[in-house]
Amino acid sequence: MPAKVKRPVTAKSNEPSPSMTLTVLGSGSAFSRLYGTTCSLLRLRDGRAWLIDCGRQAPDQLWARGLTWWDIDGQIITHVHGDHAYGLEDFALMRYYGGANVGRSVLSGGAKPTLVAHSAVLAEIWEFLAPSLRYRGDENARTTTGGLQDYFTVLEPGTLEKPHGASWNHSETFRTPGLELTVRETQHVPTKPSTALEIVVDGEGDRIAWWGGDSIVDADRLVELEPRTVVFFHDCTFTEHPGIVHAAFSHLKKLPRRVREKIVLMHHDDNLADHRAAALEQGFRLLLPGVVVDLETGCFVSEAAATARGG
Repeated sequence: MPAKVKRPVTAKSNEPSPSMTLTVLGSGSAFSRLYGTTCSLLRLRDGRAWLIDCGRQAPDQLWARGLTWWDIDGQIITHVHGDHAYGLEDFALMRYYGGANVGRSVLSGGAKPTLVAHSAVLAEIWEFLAPSLRYRGDENARTTTGGLQDYFTVLEPGTLEKPHGASWNHSETFRTPGLELTVRETQHVPTKPSTALEIVVDGEGDRIAWWGGDSIVDADRLVELEPRTVVFFHDCTFTEHPGIVHAAFSHLKKLPRRVREKIVLMHHDDNLADHRAAALEQGFRLLLPGVVVDLETGCFVSEAAATARGG
């Protein structure tokens, strides 16, 4: 008989907290084997848990932390690439149909997780999920057709900013209990909908944590946001080539020191160790799996923090 797989145990809590925190599940590039594809757990002050992005490794990343899809209340997607969104099929189907000893299924009346994404990104989410999610069983075990709204509560934006050249809105702002954020167009793959997140971290909306998704460096925007930004999470590549669609380290290090010291580098390649000293020397910090960040102070509060800071 095969040995029973023992599931890891991680302390979980939905108790209210004085701060919003971000726990890193994966911090690597699309093809990382050392650091995992980008996915992080956003814990709100009211105790609810959201995921920022949901790459192809997300189901295993959650499992390794002792979490299931039933521990997740909401999902934010920045753009549709496999390392940011391909875990959504697992999320949707597991919550809809359920599984042994995990939680009440949507099909039997369980709560739907909430989904937040820019409307242009949302359209691409359905393009890749439709071949599997379009066909669903109903409460009478009959096959019927479905849409994203059958699997998720799809949040509608409250405030829109008109297009700045692309055919989609430049930004959309979402509000739901415990969370307010703006998703804003960024330049990643040309003509592809991609967004950064501006997450409000105080009750007044004056201070934000910025999550870049994937994008090249928009120096003017980062400098503009710096006074009200507690921490920036920015993708970074140390390997440059023509047609680059990520933030090149050579461009990031040209930013003013006050901006660099608020930036945490993520979505890095597996050769990070070769560039770690140079990054730390420029004032950057490094995002690694297991790091926990207090979003209201920008401080690292986890055991992995010393390594990420260079200690």
